[in-house]
Amino acid sequence: MKSSISRRLGVVLPAVGAALVLTAGGALAAPTWVSTPTPDQVPDGVPFNNVFNAVTARTSTDAWAVGTFERANDDDGSAILAEHWNGTTWTALPTPNVFRFNEKLNAVSASAANDVWAVGSTNKTGFAHTDPITAHYDGQAWSLVPVPATTGGSKSILFGVANLGGGNVWAVGRSEANRALIEHWNGSAWTIIPAPVPTVPSGNTFVGTTLNGISARSANDIWAVGYTQGAQGTNANKFTLTMHWNGSTWTVVPSPNPAIPTPAGTTQVLSSVVSISANDAWAVGGTSDISGFQPARPIAMHWNGARWSLTTLPNIGNGGIASVTANSSTSVWAAGGPGDPGTVLHWNGTSWAPDTTVPTGPAGSTTLRGIAAVSGSATEVWAVGNTVPADGNNRAFAMHRS
Repeated sequence: MKSSISRRLGVVLPAVGAALVLTAGGALAAPTWVSTPTPDQVPDGVPFNNVFNAVTARTSTDAWAVGTFERANDDDGSAILAEHWNGTTWTALPTPNVFRFNEKLNAVSASAANDVWAVGSTNKTGFAHTDPITAHYDGQAWSLVPVPATTGGSKSILFGVANLGGGNVWAVGRSEANRALIEHWNGSAWTIIPAPVPTVPSGNTFVGTTLNGISARSANDIWAVGYTQGAQGTNANKFTLTMHWNGSTWTVVPSPNPAIPTPAGTTQVLSSVVSISANDAWAVGGTSDISGFQPARPIAMHWNGARWSLTTLPNIGNGGIASVTANSSTSVWAAGGPGDPGTVLHWNGTSWAPDTTVPTGPAGSTTLRGIAAVSGSATEVWAVGNTVPADGNNRAFAMHRS
């Protein structure tokens, strides 16, 4: 919250008092979003598909954005994109690349300048099967860190990470068995932590679970969100899924599913979560159905310490919400969806509203995938994704609100 932020996000530290900005004439000026140049990786001089998937902001002078970029040589595949903000500029840092494998980072979380974790997936070039990866920055360089193998035939991947520091890191995603994958770093190795199996609504057969995002407020207060898969005859359904860690056990917590069932099945997925306090958390995502009976719609739900409940969102068109973060309980931010500019929503403690100060991307339409409040700041936020210019090669995109 970022915060320890997943693709989703992670921990948000308590916010300080709101800052006041003076214009040259002395009048108060509200903070606005400003796009910041990012140095795309350009193998052989061509910026092949640079995409940011997530961002974390530990301080105003220490932020990270991660994703992937495509190398010019087909044997090199896609490589890890990791860029650092020092308070003035973004800089692309060298990252490990496995020959004839693709690597992609989906989430990033920093507890210190020399303790940054990111997670994602890897696959052999030309092959569909994926395996999870984790990467660590120690203040000098990025390195890949081994994770335990799972068994089964599904694509295994990590989507979210929350770094509490002191050798206490959590990562979530999906295993090869098509089950929620929860991994914990204890300072020396990753281990798989058992995940509970949720029940599915009556008439459905359980198929699997996936966790897309995680937010860790403390070592005994962690939320993870995603979806449960069910089958109902020939219908394929997905239902929202929230899990909580109390310091010793993960448990499934009931969450609402707003979509109306359709003949072809309905998808209801949570993509990101941010925990502000024990009785204040937000989860976001979207609904859709493969037959088109229902348009894709965003979801935002709130935890009040006892239960999750849906909140009303403004009409932002079709599509879900990719990421959520918070400066405070009265300043929560959500981002996602294509457009120019991309969609950003703000919760002011009473209602959600679109932020109209979002800038147009420098090239083509904008897709926002990650958003992160700067820890301890009342107003400062980062959002990242990509733009698509006329040549069709994605350009990494970052914007800043201070």
